[in-house]
Amino acid sequence: MSKLYHTVSLDEEPFLPKEEESFREKKFTWKSGKESLQARFNKLAPHWIWLCHAFLLSASLTFFALSFCQKTEKISDLEYARQFSAWSPAIDAIKYETQHFDLPPKAEGPYIGKGDDVDARWDYISAVGDTMISRDEMMNLGIDPDISLAITDPRNGKPGYRVAIEVFHQLHCLNLLRQNVYKEHYAPMGGDTAAPEMDLRGHLDHCIDALRQFVMCQGDVGVFSFNFPFGDGDPWPDYSTPHTCRNFESIRQWAVDHTVPRGPDEPEH
Repeated sequence: MSKLYHTVSLDEEPFLPKEEESFREKKFTWKSGKESLQARFNKLAPHWIWLCHAFLLSASLTFFALSFCQKTEKISDLEYARQFSAWSPAIDAIKYETQHFDLPPKAEGPYIGKGDDVDARWDYISAVGDTMISRDEMMNLGIDPDISLAITDPRNGKPGYRVAIEVFHQLHCLNLLRQNVYKEHYAPMGGDTAAPEMDLRGHLDHCIDALRQFVMCQGDVGVFSFNFPFGDGDPWPDYSTPHTCRNFESIRQWAVDHTVPRGPDEPEH
């Protein structure tokens, strides 16, 4: 016998297993939950982007500030000297200060002229002994120790090499030029100005060229203006502008503290 079929509404499906019905409900619930998470993410995404931008901007500003502070931070005198000066055993003695030169229109001062008082001042700044450095320090200077004057400190027997600080040689040369200006006063007393004419001339030429090289090496780019100190319309240089100088007393004291006396068998130089 043929069977009759008729449509039945899904809501009226009596034959739908409970398991399948439960599965359909769970599937619908999961799908709804998935859509909810996606919607939440879409809402949060713009905020995450702004947070990332803020973090990157903060990091950039921090690194910029650190770099700026590092560049503008004032370095110490010793760091500056080590960076821009050749190595020296006396480099730790360097201190920088601002000085104003004292060069009035009429040449006068404690280092000008002749006499015992002037000589004592020049001796104080120029008559300073030599010091001694090691073989490794000689190599650091680029000087061949095998052709240099090796000495032994007579106080403790320590070996080394005799060296002199440049500034005292330069001051010695200036002092010789001064004494030669007043040769009639100093020649009878002996010393460098009493040497034979050719020897004295050679010494003076050496000093002039040594000072020339030193002045050119320093290349002072300071400026000076002109004024009218005598009120006669004739301009004179005003040398009292500021200069950045190394404290001489600090260097001199280091040299005095590190002077190595001559041994009994040490040759003159």
